[in-house]
Amino acid sequence: MKVSQHITAGALTDHWISYDGTFQLSFGSDEISFGISEDQLRSLSKRLTERIQDIEDRRIEKQDAEKKEEQDLELV
Repeated sequence: MKVSQHITAGALTDHWISYDGTFQLSFGSDEISFGISEDQLRSLSKRLTERIQDIEDRRIEKQDAEKKEEQDLELV
C-alpha cells in the first residue's frame, strides 16, 4: 500500500543536505526531512538545473520581445 500526503508549507526559508544523505527543507518553523541517495540527489540536481535554465530562457525571450516592441515604437 502506498501512502502519500500533500503539504502546503509556504515559502522555503532554508535547506540542508547532511553528510549522511538526509535532505532537510525548512518553511519558517516547519521542517521536512528525508533520506536521499546519491542517484536521487543527482537526478534532483539535473531537474533543478533544467528548471532554472527554462526560467532564464523565458526571461530572455520576454526581455527581447520588450526590447523589440520599444524599438518598433521608436520607429513610429
